[in-house]
Amino acid sequence: MQGGRVDFWEQFGLLALATALGVLVGAEREYQGKAAGMRTHALIAAGSALFVLSGRIGFDLLDGATGIDETRIAAQVVTGIGFLGAGVIFFHRNLVFGMTTAASIWVTTALAMACAAGLPALATAVTALHLIVVTGLNPIERVIAKHALHSGRLHLVYTSAGALTNALSTCTDEGFTVIEISAERRDGDGERSTVLTLHGRGSVADLTAQLIEDEGIAGATFKDQ
Repeated sequence: MQGGRVDFWEQFGLLALATALGVLVGAEREYQGKAAGMRTHALIAAGSALFVLSGRIGFDLLDGATGIDETRIAAQVVTGIGFLGAGVIFFHRNLVFGMTTAASIWVTTALAMACAAGLPALATAVTALHLIVVTGLNPIERVIAKHALHSGRLHLVYTSAGALTNALSTCTDEGFTVIEISAERRDGDGERSTVLTLHGRGSVADLTAQLIEDEGIAGATFKDQ
């Protein structure tokens, strides 16, 4: 820094660090098979850093500039990135997808802004913390999911009354209580279907996988209420 002003290479170094950290965050998302990967996060980081550098340094180049709030651009970046994050969130069959990717976009913006604000060590530490959270908590989440409380409706397609009896037993064995059984419907191809209202603690994925393996069960779909 010369004369209280950041030189070009220091500016470029901060922007390059922000981009590299964005690539790291995006690489984890890409490894998880998400649409917003390295390129998306790198561009978000580079753009956010450039916006903040412009607000922090760019207006200082204007001789005699007065009344300039260097934090205003940074505040607008925070507001604007919310729209980009919201675009990756979608709702399908009572399930919300894209929340973690939206959060990673938000964090990438924050770490890029920290780099541009002259806090590279803090930005690097937050990147490491982010990667620890999104990868290290996966095993814990899987354990919790096996004991999480669920209340919803299970749509069963089966071929005999005996298959339904076995399905009820499987639900009980997996930790669910059958609260209600809807009227049975018969299809023209010999299949029957009904809806079970379930409540209990257990893994929905394990339950549906076990049901599909039961003889006579043609389909099992669970929807949380």
